[in-house]
Amino acid sequence: MKTANYTKYFFLVLILMIGFGLYLQNSIEKSTRTLHALGVSQAEQHASRIVDYLKRKTDGDIKGYLLTHQEKRKEINTILNTFLTNEFKYIFLLTKDQHGHYRFLLDGSLSEDWNFNTIFFPENRAFDSVYKSGKPQIIEETKGDVDEVWRSLLYPVVGKHGTDALLVIDFSEKYASSINHLNAPIAKTVSLMQIFLLLSLLLISAMVYSYYKFRKKIMTDPLTSVGTKTFFHEFLRRHSLDEYDIVLVNLDDFKRINQKFGYKNGDKLLKLYAKTLCNTLPEGAHVIRIGGSEFALLLPRGGDLEESVKSLFETLREKKYLIGNETVSLNASMPAMRVPKGARSEEKILHLLDRKMLDIKSRGKNDYAVIVEKPLDDLKYSDIEFIKTTLEEERITCLFQPICRTQTKEVVKFEALVRMIDDEDPEKLIPPHYFLPVIKGTNQYTRMSKLVFQKVFDVLQKYQAIEVSINLDLTDLYHRDMMKLIDDTLYEHQALAKRLTFEIVEDVEVKDFDKVAHIFKQLRAYGSKIALDDFGSGYASYAYLIKLDWDIIKIDGSLVRALLTNPDRTELIVRSINELGVYFNCEVVAEFVEDEEIYKVIKHLCVEYSQGHYFGKPQPIEAYADLHNKFTIFKLLRYNTPLSQSN
Repeated sequence: MKTANYTKYFFLVLILMIGFGLYLQNSIEKSTRTLHALGVSQAEQHASRIVDYLKRKTDGDIKGYLLTHQEKRKEINTILNTFLTNEFKYIFLLTKDQHGHYRFLLDGSLSEDWNFNTIFFPENRAFDSVYKSGKPQIIEETKGDVDEVWRSLLYPVVGKHGTDALLVIDFSEKYASSINHLNAPIAKTVSLMQIFLLLSLLLISAMVYSYYKFRKKIMTDPLTSVGTKTFFHEFLRRHSLDEYDIVLVNLDDFKRINQKFGYKNGDKLLKLYAKTLCNTLPEGAHVIRIGGSEFALLLPRGGDLEESVKSLFETLREKKYLIGNETVSLNASMPAMRVPKGARSEEKILHLLDRKMLDIKSRGKNDYAVIVEKPLDDLKYSDIEFIKTTLEEERITCLFQPICRTQTKEVVKFEALVRMIDDEDPEKLIPPHYFLPVIKGTNQYTRMSKLVFQKVFDVLQKYQAIEVSINLDLTDLYHRDMMKLIDDTLYEHQALAKRLTFEIVEDVEVKDFDKVAHIFKQLRAYGSKIALDDFGSGYASYAYLIKLDWDIIKIDGSLVRALLTNPDRTELIVRSINELGVYFNCEVVAEFVEDEEIYKVIKHLCVEYSQGHYFGKPQPIEAYADLHNKFTIFKLLRYNTPLSQSN
C-alpha cells in the first residue's frame, strides 16, 4: 500500500476514534440529563401527592383551613419535613394575598424563625407565570439566589376559582452533585481520551506536514525547480508508463562550461536551460533532472515522436544564453523512445535510452535519435535482472553454425553461438544482441562465458568427430577464475583441446601484448587454436596481427557484405587480408556468407574457408550430425527455422 494511503487511513481511524469519544461524551451527558429528569419526575409525583393530601385535609380550602387550625399547621409541616432528604433542600407552600404578595402558609424546614403568613419576595418571574397558568414548572436557580439550591419545582394548587397556592420544592446542590458523580469517572476518562487523541492528531498532523514538506523538497530539484529522480519514480507509480514518450537530454561537454565560466554561472545556465525545457514542452509534460547536466522528459503519448523530438532539438540548439557579456549556446545529445504498451519498468526503458545515448556520443554528440518502438519481449530480454536470473538458473544453450571449405563446401568445424532460453517458453531462444551489450564488462558476462565453455566441452565429449570454436574476449582472458576453468579443463582433456578453437573478439583494446601472448601460448600448449574474430572491423586489427601470433583470421561480416555494394575497393581489401593470412601461415575465414552471390565472390577471391547462412543457420548440434554413423559424417542442412540471424 502506498504511503499516501497509509496516511489517509491512519487519519481516518484517528478521526473515527475522536468521533467515538465525542459520542461517549454525549452519551454520558445524555445519561446525566436522564437522571436529572428522573429526579424531577419523582419530585412532581411527591408534589402531586402532597397537594392531594392538602386538598383532602382542608376540604379544598387550604388557606382558610390553615388560618383557623393553627395546631394543624405544625402537623402538616412535620409531614412536609419528611420529604427533606439529600434530594430536596426546602419545601414550602405560598399563597397570594389581596395585594398580590406571596406569603408563607407552610414550611417543611421547621425553621424556628419561620412565621406563618410571612411575606416572600421571589426573584424569579416564573412564580407569577405558574400561579397564573396553573401549570408546574422547573426553574434553574442562579448563583446567589438561594444557598445550596440547584433548581426548584413550582407546583400549583389549583382550586375551583384558580390557583389557591404554590407548592415549592427546592432541589439540593448535593443531589445534583451526586448525580453528576455517578458518571464522573467515565466522563473524566473520555475527556482524557479525547485530549490524548486530539494531541495525537495535532502531533501526527505536524509530522505529516513535515513529511510532505520533506517529500516536496526531495521531489523538486533545488537548483532548477524541476522534478528529481524521486519524483520520476513516484510519478510512474501513479501513472501508466506506456502513456508517455521518454526523452533523455544530456548537455554535451558541460564540464567545459563550468571550467570556463565557473560553477556559479554553470548552475545559472542549468537553471535557464531547465526553464527553457519547461516552456518548450507541451501541456502535461514533465521535466526531471536525473543527473548533473542530464534531464529526462516525459511527454504525453501522441503524434509523431520523430517530429516532436526534432522540433525540440532544433529549438534547444538555437536558444542562446547570456553569461556576462558572452552569448552561449548549449549542445545536447537526445535519445527518445515511445514506451511500448504494457511496459511497467522505467529502468528497462532508461537502460535502452542510455545505450542509445552512448551511440549518439560515440558518433560525435549534439544529435538526437528515436528508438523504434520495441515489443515488450525486447525490454524483457535486455533487463539485467532477467539476465541475472537466467544465468543463475543456467538457462543457457549453444547453437552451432558450420564453417566450410569454400571450394568444396565441406564442413570442417562449427562455431558455438550462445542463446538464452526464455523462462516462459523454453522453445524460445534469445539472440545475444539483447543481452550481451547489457552484461559486457560485468561479472555476469564471465558467468555466461563459463557456462558456454562447459556446454561446448560437453559437445566435444559427446561428438568425437567434430571441431568447435568458441568466442572469448580479453575480459575472459584476464579473469582469473575463467582462465583457471579453461586451464584445468584443457589439462584434464588434452585430446579434446586439440579440437577447440578460441575466437578472440576485438572489442577491448590490448594494453599488455606480452601478457596476452603468454595466455595464447598457454592455450596452444594443449593443442587449441587461436582465431582473430571480426578482422577489419576494429581500429587495432593490424596491430593485433603484427604483435600477436594467430592461427586463424576471420574477415568481418561488414567487409564481406560490402563486396556486393562496393565491390572494387572491398575486393582489394579482402584479397589483401587473404594474402596476409597466407603470408602469416593463418587460415582465413569469410564470415556472413549469406547467399549464392556472395559465395561466388568469396570463392573467386580464393578465401579458403567460409561461414554464413548459405552453408547453414545456427542450429542445435544434433541437426548437423548423422546419427546412423555415430556422428562421424556431417551433412549440410539448409534449415529455415525462425531463429535470429545474429551471431
